[in-house]
Amino acid sequence: MIYDLPLIAEFCNELGYEKVESSSDTVEVELFKNVKLVFQNIDNCTDSLMGFSNTPWHNHGDIMFSGQEGRYIEMTYLDVVSGIKEGKVLVCELHNNDVLKDRYLVHKDLVDEFKYMESGDEIRVRQIA
Repeated sequence: MIYDLPLIAEFCNELGYEKVESSSDTVEVELFKNVKLVFQNIDNCTDSLMGFSNTPWHNHGDIMFSGQEGRYIEMTYLDVVSGIKEGKVLVCELHNNDVLKDRYLVHKDLVDEFKYMESGDEIRVRQIA
C-alpha cells in the first residue's frame, strides 16, 4: 500500500493543521512544537511508512490499535489524521530517566501501555484537540 501524499497534505490543511510540509515522497505534519508525524512512500512507492521523526516507532500502511481482551480498532491513514485532530488518537511518549525513548500513537479507548513499563519509565500522553 502506498499513501496518497497530496491527499494527506490537502486533508491536513483542511483540518486546520498549522504546519504541513510535503515533497514528492513525504508529508510532515507538525502536531506539537518539534513533534512531526511523517508519512512516507518508500522503496520506489511499493511500501509506506508512518512515524514520528527522530523516534523508532513506525507503522506501514493503515493502523490497528489493540487493547485488552482482543479488542481493536482499525483506522485508515486519513482516519488517523482526523482522529488526532478530534482527540480520539493521542500521542504517547515514553521517557526513561528524562530521555525520550519513543513516541507513538494510541487510541484513547484502547490505551494499554502501562504493562510494558520498566524501571525509570514515564509515559506522557498528549491530545491535540
